[in-house]
Amino acid sequence: MKKLFFVLTFINFFANQVLALDCENLIIAPTINVMSSFGNLQYNSSRNINDITSMAKEYNLVESDLFASGLATATVNFDISVVAAATPITIGKFCVIPSKVDIFLGLSKPVIYLADNLEKDSCRYNIVLRHEQTHQQINKTTLEYYLPIFSASASKIIQNTSPITIDDTKQLEQATKDLTEKYNQKIMPLVDFIKKEIAGEQKKLDNPANYKYENVLCK
Repeated sequence: MKKLFFVLTFINFFANQVLALDCENLIIAPTINVMSSFGNLQYNSSRNINDITSMAKEYNLVESDLFASGLATATVNFDISVVAAATPITIGKFCVIPSKVDIFLGLSKPVIYLADNLEKDSCRYNIVLRHEQTHQQINKTTLEYYLPIFSASASKIIQNTSPITIDDTKQLEQATKDLTEKYNQKIMPLVDFIKKEIAGEQKKLDNPANYKYENVLCK
């Protein structure tokens, strides 16, 4: 409940802002498209245990001796693009408002690394494979859970973020970039929150009790 409350509080914070620009009375109702994908899972058996261990350290992952033989990696990607228009509000003044906003939040480059010394279809191979497949499933399932919350939160932020006022239509391109950056800064805390949630769920699999259980399966 605390996790959900954080997101809802974030929404209410932005929903209660009072627009302070001259174009405050304009209705902000752009087409908002929130898109996602989970990447194409790849398997790589070309690395040795030392390589995989070094990679795990780069990702701040600590595995047991058994699971130094495998590693699951993926990147959470966020991107936002804005199409905006300059609407005249008074002589020599224009309000830059979004007409379309495309947002992407998804996984890219999901890879499962299996050490080259693992004998395919052996008990050890299958245990490591299953463990790393579970990590990738956690990535996907956790992101799927938060996507509807993220979509609603991002849409509310965009609708309640102050437009930008310009005095020359030549400033539209820069104003659009500035507006995009405003959205980016306000939405990034949501993205960071989801990344932390994914990491937290991953740690539930990587625990001493589970390691102990899986380490004895092939004995």
